Amino acid sequence: MTPTPQLFRSASHPLLLLLLLLLAAALLVKGDDYSIDPNHKSLLIAAGCFWCAEQAFEQYAPGVVEAVSGYAGAEGIANPTYRNHPGHHEVILIEYNPNLTSYEVMVEYAWRNLDPFDGGGQFCDRGFSYYPAIFYANEEERDIAERVKAEVLQTNPSWNEADLAVPLLERPKFWTAEGYHQNYYLTNPRNYGFYKERCGRTKRLKTVWGEDEYLCYLQCFNGTSVNEAGDEVEAAANLKNAPEESAPALMPAYAVVILSLAAALVGCTLLWCVYRQMRSKKEQSS
Repeated sequence: MTPTPQLFRSASHPLLLLLLLLLAAALLVKGDDYSIDPNHKSLLIAAGCFWCAEQAFEQYAPGVVEAVSGYAGAEGIANPTYRNHPGHHEVILIEYNPNLTSYEVMVEYAWRNLDPFDGGGQFCDRGFSYYPAIFYANEEERDIAERVKAEVLQTNPSWNEADLAVPLLERPKFWTAEGYHQNYYLTNPRNYGFYKERCGRTKRLKTVWGEDEYLCYLQCFNGTSVNEAGDEVEAAANLKNAPEESAPALMPAYAVVILSLAAALVGCTLLWCVYRQMRSKKEQSS
């Protein structure tokens, strides 16, 4: 009879079994709950409301295949939800094609979609959920993120490092947000456009970075990008073929519904009053 390997004989020991179970559980907790194509790479950023961050990367950043709204935080609870996510930031997981772009380009783009001086939230959204952050998965990415930060300061000599409020943090587990948050700018364009405009995101980004730089990072990206191999390639953006961003609505869809119902109620009330008056006159004349 073939002898049982020592490892499996030892595994019958209760303490070893417990350790193996704990190790397996730790590995399960560490991994993201969203899987990307094995030929692609990903990164996490916290840039305030994940609706806006998702649109910015999917529609305008080069090489982005998908941006997924979710939650992440080193001290966050397991299985967070929109109504219950203590210890988590609103983040997006950015899946990108390394042949078309790179982690460095993504981090450069992330900075231009942040208010780097606001550590208490982003734009109109306040609190821990909306704190900004850029995450790295290993030492190589950490070095790149620090270099990009240094370049941001070098490009803007009037800025002081102490005033920058965007920490570079080790990447935690990513938890995918509820389905109704995904692609919100596509599924609810009217509500999204109203929110983005009223939140002042575009206006503040232009104030911080300057309108020319904002528009180029949003639209032209100088026509080229640099991939993971260091090659200059054509800046291929909007790989999802999202429709062109429309002008912001004057009011969200729910407000239109409320106003329509209110107008209908007022109209019915007026008709009822007219009917009562006509009936009263008819009764008096008879």
